[in-house]
Amino acid sequence: MTIIYDSLTGQTKRFAQNLGFPAIHVKLYEGTPEGELFLVTRSINFGKIPQTTKDFLDQYKDKVIGVAVSGNKNWGENYGKAGDSIEAYYNIPLILKFEGSGFKSDRQRVMDWLIKQEEGKKV
Repeated sequence: MTIIYDSLTGQTKRFAQNLGFPAIHVKLYEGTPEGELFLVTRSINFGKIPQTTKDFLDQYKDKVIGVAVSGNKNWGENYGKAGDSIEAYYNIPLILKFEGSGFKSDRQRVMDWLIKQEEGKKV
Protein backbone atom coordinates (compact mmCIF):
# COMPACT_ATOMS: atom_id res chain seq x y z
CA MET A 1 0.00 0.00 0.00
CA THR A 2 1.24 3.46 -0.89
CA ILE A 3 -0.38 6.73 0.12
CA ILE A 4 -0.52 9.30 -2.67
CA TYR A 5 -1.20 12.87 -1.61
CA ASP A 6 -1.90 16.16 -3.33
CA SER A 7 -0.84 19.01 -1.08
CA LEU A 8 -0.43 22.72 -1.61
CA THR A 9 -0.06 23.98 1.97
CA GLY A 10 1.32 20.81 3.57
CA GLN A 11 -1.86 19.82 5.40
CA THR A 12 -2.71 16.76 3.31
CA LYS A 13 0.99 15.85 3.26
CA ARG A 14 1.05 15.78 7.08
CA PHE A 15 -2.12 13.70 7.13
CA ALA A 16 -0.74 11.23 4.56
CA GLN A 17 2.64 10.87 6.25
CA ASN A 18 0.99 9.91 9.54
CA LEU A 19 -0.95 6.91 8.16
CA GLY A 20 1.85 4.39 8.65
CA PHE A 21 2.48 3.63 4.96
CA PRO A 22 4.94 5.08 2.43
CA ALA A 23 3.62 8.43 1.16
CA ILE A 24 4.46 10.25 -2.06
CA HIS A 25 3.20 13.40 -3.79
CA VAL A 26 1.00 12.90 -6.87
CA LYS A 27 3.55 14.63 -9.09
CA LEU A 28 6.35 12.30 -7.97
CA TYR A 29 4.52 9.00 -8.30
CA GLU A 30 6.01 6.94 -11.12
CA GLY A 31 3.47 4.16 -11.46
CA THR A 32 5.06 1.17 -9.80
CA PRO A 33 3.18 -1.94 -10.96
CA GLU A 34 2.69 -3.63 -7.59
CA GLY A 35 0.45 -2.61 -4.74
CA GLU A 36 -2.66 -0.59 -4.21
CA LEU A 37 -2.88 3.14 -3.68
CA PHE A 38 -4.82 5.32 -1.26
CA LEU A 39 -5.33 8.97 -2.21
CA VAL A 40 -5.30 11.92 0.18
CA THR A 41 -6.27 15.11 -1.60
CA ARG A 42 -7.93 18.47 -1.13
CA SER A 43 -10.78 20.57 -2.43
CA ILE A 44 -10.14 23.83 -4.25
CA ASN A 45 -12.40 26.67 -5.34
CA PHE A 46 -15.20 25.65 -2.98
CA GLY A 47 -15.20 21.94 -3.73
CA LYS A 48 -13.51 21.27 -7.05
CA ILE A 49 -10.91 18.55 -7.67
CA PRO A 50 -7.39 19.96 -8.16
CA GLN A 51 -6.05 19.46 -11.69
CA THR A 52 -3.02 17.59 -10.33
CA THR A 53 -5.37 15.09 -8.67
CA LYS A 54 -7.42 14.73 -11.86
CA ASP A 55 -4.26 14.09 -13.90
CA PHE A 56 -3.17 11.43 -11.41
CA LEU A 57 -6.59 9.74 -11.32
CA ASP A 58 -6.93 9.75 -15.10
CA GLN A 59 -3.80 7.62 -15.22
CA TYR A 60 -4.00 5.51 -12.04
CA LYS A 61 -7.66 5.35 -10.95
CA ASP A 62 -7.76 1.56 -11.27
CA LYS A 63 -5.13 1.20 -8.53
CA VAL A 64 -6.76 3.62 -6.05
CA ILE A 65 -8.85 1.80 -3.44
CA GLY A 66 -10.09 4.83 -1.48
CA VAL A 67 -9.78 8.56 -0.90
CA ALA A 68 -9.69 10.97 2.02
CA VAL A 69 -10.14 14.65 1.29
CA SER A 70 -9.41 17.80 3.24
CA GLY A 71 -11.72 20.74 3.22
CA ASN A 72 -13.08 23.59 5.27
CA LYS A 73 -16.44 23.26 7.05
CA ASN A 74 -16.96 26.99 6.49
CA TRP A 75 -17.68 26.04 2.85
CA GLY A 76 -20.96 24.45 3.99
CA GLU A 77 -22.29 21.95 1.44
CA ASN A 78 -19.04 22.31 -0.51
CA TYR A 79 -16.98 20.96 2.43
CA GLY A 80 -14.72 18.25 0.99
CA LYS A 81 -16.85 18.16 -2.14
CA ALA A 82 -13.88 17.05 -4.24
CA GLY A 83 -14.17 13.71 -2.41
CA ASP A 84 -17.82 13.39 -3.40
CA SER A 85 -16.91 14.18 -7.00
CA ILE A 86 -14.06 11.65 -7.02
CA GLU A 87 -16.37 8.99 -5.61
CA ALA A 88 -19.06 9.72 -8.20
CA TYR A 89 -16.88 10.22 -11.28
CA TYR A 90 -14.06 7.72 -10.65
CA ASN A 91 -16.06 5.21 -8.57
CA ILE A 92 -13.50 5.35 -5.74
CA PRO A 93 -14.91 5.10 -2.20
CA LEU A 94 -14.75 8.29 -0.13
CA ILE A 95 -13.49 7.13 3.26
CA LEU A 96 -13.20 10.45 5.09
CA LYS A 97 -13.51 14.21 4.86
CA PHE A 98 -11.29 16.10 7.31
CA GLU A 99 -10.36 19.67 8.15
CA GLY A 100 -6.81 21.00 8.06
CA SER A 101 -4.30 18.25 8.81
CA GLY A 102 -7.01 16.19 10.48
CA PHE A 103 -7.29 15.05 14.06
CA LYS A 104 -5.66 11.93 15.47
CA SER A 105 -9.09 10.27 15.38
CA ASP A 106 -9.37 11.09 11.64
CA ARG A 107 -6.02 9.47 10.92
CA GLN A 108 -6.91 6.48 13.08
CA ARG A 109 -10.17 5.98 11.17
CA VAL A 110 -8.30 5.87 7.86
CA MET A 111 -5.51 3.67 9.27
CA ASP A 112 -8.10 1.21 10.57
CA TRP A 113 -9.78 1.13 7.15
CA LEU A 114 -6.45 0.61 5.37
CA ILE A 115 -5.41 -2.20 7.74
CA LYS A 116 -8.78 -3.89 7.20
CA GLN A 117 -8.21 -3.71 3.42
CA GLU A 118 -4.72 -5.18 3.80
CA GLU A 119 -5.99 -8.01 6.00
CA GLY A 120 -8.77 -8.77 3.52
CA LYS A 121 -6.15 -9.40 0.83
CA LYS A 122 -4.39 -12.01 2.99
CA VAL A 123 -7.48 -14.22 3.41
